[in-house]
Amino acid sequence: MLILRVLYGLGPGHYHVARYWRRDLPWRFKSGFWTYKKFRHHVNTLNPPAYQKLSQNKISEKAILQLVGIPTPRFLGRLHNRVGVTATGSRLVNADDLTQLLLTQQQVERVCFKLVEGYGGKGFQAVSLERGDTLKLRLLDSKKVASVSEFVDNILQPGAGADYIIEEYVNQHPEVARLNASSVNTLRIWAINRGDTQDILGAFLRVGRRGRLVDNTSQGGLIFPIDTDTGEIGTGLSLKNDNWNETFQTHKDSGEKITGATVPFWIESVSLAIRAVAAFPHIQFAGVDVAITVDGPVVIELNVEPDPTAAIVFDKPHREIFRQPSMR
Repeated sequence: MLILRVLYGLGPGHYHVARYWRRDLPWRFKSGFWTYKKFRHHVNTLNPPAYQKLSQNKISEKAILQLVGIPTPRFLGRLHNRVGVTATGSRLVNADDLTQLLLTQQQVERVCFKLVEGYGGKGFQAVSLERGDTLKLRLLDSKKVASVSEFVDNILQPGAGADYIIEEYVNQHPEVARLNASSVNTLRIWAINRGDTQDILGAFLRVGRRGRLVDNTSQGGLIFPIDTDTGEIGTGLSLKNDNWNETFQTHKDSGEKITGATVPFWIESVSLAIRAVAAFPHIQFAGVDVAITVDGPVVIELNVEPDPTAAIVFDKPHREIFRQPSMR
């Protein structure tokens, strides 16, 4: 531990989370992981910082993906107190405007709201539409019912400067929904598109906890590595320092078996992730979040500077991951 800390900047927490105590691990494996600073430096050689904002802003990201025909959740509008606009160009700055938008979407049952520059599931809201004499919104997490004005003014608060992108809620594939129905459970695929190289470097599945809307690990989501050749889900593990030796094959709340299942539309998901990276100018690498519907995969968002601890999930050091991958 001392050598790793002094020479490589990897502390005891990393040692335990990455399970360095496994006796069969060679020293090259242990010394092959990078600090966040070194990882970020390498990512910036792949993704020039001047171009990273194209993906980090959900409006520009959505526009680019749609422009090149990459499937994403259907865009309904942007709610902002000054420049809000619907997909058809109408004003969308307050609760009255949102009500008019939702009343025109008769086939839509659920919608979600994401901060335009949010991350880690922060600010995410999802509601179902209850149509009666007046339109009501039922919050998917608490099941509370609110008027549109109550929801906008008290929860979203665009008057305080909040900026939201509004999308139709993803109706995920039944095989993915059974893992945890309250959250859209997504793949995180590290994809690279560099010169003649198009490949994925690793992948894992995130599954939300019971009753949670999001599957982000920062909010308790469970994480399972995926065999990139077959799409088979591996044994889940914890990235928390206090649970570094914990592994599991079932959902920790419901007991639903997860390990051993195969991700639906896996090959299509891999192809879509690579295409998504290629859509952005000068971007060569990203952690692509993909949801699976009954009709196939859709891109939720790109992370042009993904969390480097994903390498622990892949059980591969950064040095090995970023070798020239084989062409698919």
